[in-house]
Amino acid sequence: MSMHYNFRSLYGIYPDDPAAVRLLIWLNIILLSIILLYFIFRVLVPWIKKYGSELIEKRALERKGGEPAEISDTENEAAIAMALYLYFNEMHDEESDVITVKRVSKTYSPWSSKLYSMRNLR
Repeated sequence: MSMHYNFRSLYGIYPDDPAAVRLLIWLNIILLSIILLYFIFRVLVPWIKKYGSELIEKRALERKGGEPAEISDTENEAAIAMALYLYFNEMHDEESDVITVKRVSKTYSPWSSKLYSMRNLR
């Protein structure tokens, strides 16, 4: 005696059921719209900002009549050398390793009192 279950009839979903078809269509539309929004906000918006700012900068330089200034290799090397020098020779404040603990005369605190404990079942 073999028990064979028909899952379509068990869950009440048939391939030609109009409600199931509409549900699958709407789920696909929602999924595609989420993918599209992700693509817009993660890829297109940064790309537009980058190339838009470059375009604005080029137009501003054209109005001034100047060429965009390029940094020479010696200036790059000087900037890198200065950054490495500052990184490796950075001055820090010397702090003492002494910790001072002051004793308080009043050692009672209602925060540590067993009288106000939440576990008091009386």
